[in-house]
Amino acid sequence: DCFCLPLERSALEAAAAARLGAAEAPSAAGELDALSAGQPMFLPVSMREDLYARIRAAGALLVAMAATRARAGQRGFDREALLAAGAYNSFDFHLSAAGPKLIEVNTNAGGAFLQPLFLDAVAPGRAADGFAPEDMLIEAFARLRPGRVLRRVAIVDEAPETQALYLDMRLCAVALEARGIEADILDRADIRREGGALVGPRGPIDMVYNRLVDFHLRDEASAPLRDAWAAGEVAVAPNPDVYRAFADKHLLVALSDGEAVAALAGEAGVDAALVLDTVPHTELVDCGNAGRLWEARRDYVFKPAEGYASRGVYRGDKITRKKWDEILGEGYLAQRFAAPSQRALRLVGGLAAHKADIRVWTHGVEPVFAAARLYGGQVTGFRGEGAGFAPILWLGAPSGEAGCVDAGCADEPCACAPAGAPS
Repeated sequence: DCFCLPLERSALEAAAAARLGAAEAPSAAGELDALSAGQPMFLPVSMREDLYARIRAAGALLVAMAATRARAGQRGFDREALLAAGAYNSFDFHLSAAGPKLIEVNTNAGGAFLQPLFLDAVAPGRAADGFAPEDMLIEAFARLRPGRVLRRVAIVDEAPETQALYLDMRLCAVALEARGIEADILDRADIRREGGALVGPRGPIDMVYNRLVDFHLRDEASAPLRDAWAAGEVAVAPNPDVYRAFADKHLLVALSDGEAVAALAGEAGVDAALVLDTVPHTELVDCGNAGRLWEARRDYVFKPAEGYASRGVYRGDKITRKKWDEILGEGYLAQRFAAPSQRALRLVGGLAAHKADIRVWTHGVEPVFAAARLYGGQVTGFRGEGAGFAPILWLGAPSGEAGCVDAGCADEPCACAPAGAPS
């Protein structure tokens, strides 16, 4: 492991000042520091190419599955609208000894707007080389509302100022405003339907960047947003259709089922073997397999089908019999455990190994940017020293190289390049 190019507090503050201004920079730098692992992660550029190929294959199959469900239900299927609204999807991987394994797919994956600042702190001036997260919203609106002018975006969450990633939303608003688009960060309680439009405190809303974890918009508090979206009064990205097509965890069962994958691989134009190699075996926990799964629990991770942010996730080698009995009948999935790779960090108490997962943000199913998330516990989370986002520096990238400054990391300097646009 190399310890060059640390994310220094002063560099984070400079990156924040460039976007938010000097007044906000110190507090923003504190938040960035808390959300950062403090070191980048180094991976070969060939790994990025492999990850992106696997995402495109699994993603194409998910789209084919969505189309099949629509045909079976005799519903219309708008592939372009689905992909356009899929801004800030993420495909999250463990880099296991057996190759990259897709652990889950998410919609409205947080942290995208933090990444240019982390990257700028590691390699100043390079953040513009490939990733402007606001482009996804702007492009989504252009595809969903062709010919319309995007004047105002509402970034909507529940009590947004209390959210751990509020800075992510603030950076989104600033980035949009820099492009001439008004942006409001709103609680869902602050929006209403009026005169055939969705309206906020400052007027009509053209587009909602949906940060809610009410993925289906079923809550009563989400009714104005849900009804305005259903009536075509506002563009919403992501929306419930996107969640059903990509992030419903039951889809991992189908993606790891040989017969299901083979049946649609031709229609999707993908290599079935690549998809099956990518997605660990996943099955729904029920009375029929509970005994077998308990005996083999050390080989599995157990996840709630409707969960998010690692809540309610249990490693099989850690779960107690009491907890096992509690989760039976609660709609859990069993996913074969794929051990994550590790990254050594220099912490206050010395060197410590942290687990890593790789998050690739996509627009629809097209990869856009990758970053690592380092953690020390059973499952991904940002608690504890060294836990947080880590920018990825790609070894062997053809351009934008940043030389290693840690003389002890290798006999020869490593050539590192920031993660940018897909190759």
